[in-house]
Amino acid sequence: MIGKLSYRHKIAAIIFVFAFLPMIILGSLMIQKVWSAKVQEIINKNDIQLTSSVNGINSLLSSNMDKLMAINNNFYIFNYLDTKTDQNLVGVMNFSDYLQSVINAMKSDNRDVNFQIYAIEDTNYDGDYLRSIQNLENVRGTNGISLKDEILQYDDSQILWKYRTIKAQFSDAESNFLFGYKKIMSLGKPLAIIELQIPIQQITDFFTYEIPEGSYIVYEVDGKKQWVIGEEEETIPEGDSAGDDYYIIDKELKPGIGDISMFVPKSLVFEGLKGYLITVLVIFIFLIGILFVTVEMVSYFLTKKLEALFRKMNTNVESLISSDSFVPFEETEDEFGKMGRIFYELTMRIKEYYRKITDYELEKTVLETQLLQERFNPHFLYNTLSTFRWIYNDPKVHEVVDSMVKYYRIALNKGSSIITIEQETEMIREYLRLQMFAYGNDFDYDIHIEEDTGQQLVLKNLLQPIVENAFLHGISGRESGGLITIRVSTNDDNETIRFEIADNGLGMGPEKIKRILEGAEESKYSGYGMKNVRNRMETYYGSGYGLEIESEPGRGTKVILTTPSNYSADRMDAKAISA
Repeated sequence: MIGKLSYRHKIAAIIFVFAFLPMIILGSLMIQKVWSAKVQEIINKNDIQLTSSVNGINSLLSSNMDKLMAINNNFYIFNYLDTKTDQNLVGVMNFSDYLQSVINAMKSDNRDVNFQIYAIEDTNYDGDYLRSIQNLENVRGTNGISLKDEILQYDDSQILWKYRTIKAQFSDAESNFLFGYKKIMSLGKPLAIIELQIPIQQITDFFTYEIPEGSYIVYEVDGKKQWVIGEEEETIPEGDSAGDDYYIIDKELKPGIGDISMFVPKSLVFEGLKGYLITVLVIFIFLIGILFVTVEMVSYFLTKKLEALFRKMNTNVESLISSDSFVPFEETEDEFGKMGRIFYELTMRIKEYYRKITDYELEKTVLETQLLQERFNPHFLYNTLSTFRWIYNDPKVHEVVDSMVKYYRIALNKGSSIITIEQETEMIREYLRLQMFAYGNDFDYDIHIEEDTGQQLVLKNLLQPIVENAFLHGISGRESGGLITIRVSTNDDNETIRFEIADNGLGMGPEKIKRILEGAEESKYSGYGMKNVRNRMETYYGSGYGLEIESEPGRGTKVILTTPSNYSADRMDAKAISA
């Protein structure tokens, strides 16, 4: 999409993006900061209210816990329950009056709170504040056991808290209470259970203030909701969804009593910042509009001269070169003026070069016509050699002519640069025969091709420079007994072909081998041929293949070539052209 825009609009787009990104980043940081501040404000405000309510609840609970412990530590009550020595009617009436006065004193500041004592053993008395333990046996506790058994199994030093719903004495109305139970112990044996009754209404009265819309307060004991303020319990989300949609403020009541949590919807932040966000959005759109107009104007003035230059350049090469009315661009000292002058000078030079090239092409056409008329015909060579063969009825002449014909027939190969290994070695064989005839040397050669390797393809004339060097260096210096061996085989990996050309000549040292491979040897044994072979192999076969020389003074020389196996003809022809 951007690639289809004009250069001016590309510049405008780039400027716009780089100006727009800082605005986005700064705007995002500013909104995030304001958002975080608003969140903290909402949380802090509700945390203060919730903390105040929880402190009030804890104060109420602490006051009644102190009263419960006062009853638990009352010696007269403890002695009455433990000794049972004063169980006559007068004693029972006296204890009843005493217990009533004690309980009334405990309830003097809060008449809605109540205390009960449930005696484990029968006390011949069941009044308003001292009752039989049978009353707790009929109440179901946790895990299916009775409330009495649950209390007796609880820690002796701790208060067991229970949330219960009970009916009124003379009606079907139900009320919710927070109950606290504490055992009165004597020598490890329970004497009675003290019950503290606190109406839930007294606890919820601490939350009479207005809570945020959509918020709610939950009282939980052991992870179970006991009551909710602000929402219907069925509509409250559970699990992760609550944390995703609400800010949660947790407060702990007295140990063992439970937790109170306030859930404040996160949507309140957006509602509180709606006006601010709308203002920011309007300003942002306004700034984008101003930025867009500014960028367009800047890009227009930046590219105005460039577009003028391009309009003059926007023509085909032939028209530009052939036109005689081409005039220089407007002379200015900025970059566009320099570009115009350079383009004008370049156009003038191209026009001059074009005229010269036209003259060269004409001369080239004439020369090619002449060359076609005098082109060398290989058949002329074959026919001439055949004429020599029939004129001179000499077996050696016949042998030389036959070798030359075979050599050149393979070497020319209809212009192809790719031949089989069998053809390459056949050409080498004919070359060595011609050398034996030309120099009269007494030497021998041995060519061996591994089975199924002869039809592999190879670059033409790859071995000839190496064999020539082996003959000139190793064999021509010997009076007799010279030997050149050529071995062609497939390596164990079946991925490469190995060529070995060895002679039993004078050999050479490491320094001379290095100079030959680098093409720096200027002796009769020139390194140029070796270097040329290496370059052709590197260009044609790529890395991993090449040429090595193994030699020692007086012990002959071995040259090893490695080429890939099973190359296709199409692939080889394409690379052979460049090689």
